[in-house]
Amino acid sequence: MKSRDRIISAAIPVFAKKGRHGAHMEEIASTAHINKAMIYYIFHNKDELYFEVLKYIIDQAYMFMYDSTWGEIHNSMDYRNQISSVISSMITFFSDNKNFTKIIVDAMSNGSEEIPCVVQQVKDLHEGNDPLKSMRLLISNGKKEKIFRDIDTDQLIISIIGMVLIYYISGSISEIFDIQITDEKEFQEARRLHIIDLVLNSIILTKKQVR
Repeated sequence: MKSRDRIISAAIPVFAKKGRHGAHMEEIASTAHINKAMIYYIFHNKDELYFEVLKYIIDQAYMFMYDSTWGEIHNSMDYRNQISSVISSMITFFSDNKNFTKIIVDAMSNGSEEIPCVVQQVKDLHEGNDPLKSMRLLISNGKKEKIFRDIDTDQLIISIIGMVLIYYISGSISEIFDIQITDEKEFQEARRLHIIDLVLNSIILTKKQVR
């Protein structure tokens, strides 16, 4: 593994645990088994390293989403199942990569100015395989076929992403409201189905609305 990749891999768990401002280059260097001077030689400062970590995470998300769901969007006319698959795919990615999730949630909640720039750079890298573009197409086709209501596409995408990320702090929310969780896996599966149910019931065009 190249030094650059080793540093990014080492930085991810440190940023996830300590946050952007709590993480120290010394700890990242120690985790990567590399000299701290080498980190500064490659990334110059912690902000630059943090940017590259965010870029790596978003890039991995883009590739996973497109490969697992988005690439199949054109092969099915069942828009309900497609939306369900999109949500499940997002949940799978962030569930399997909890450190990624912690970093993204932390960056968004702290108003990271890098997020728009990171997303744009990743979109440029995946110009022909952009999952957000595919999702917009899916929603647009669903509206044309009178399956979905004439909803604001961008607002819907934001809502879905927001609910998926909240999925990962649902445990903390349940503690605040004294909701008992006896089986974590069962609870998280119920959350996944609930998110899908909320989205579908909010966008599916009813027979009354068609009239």
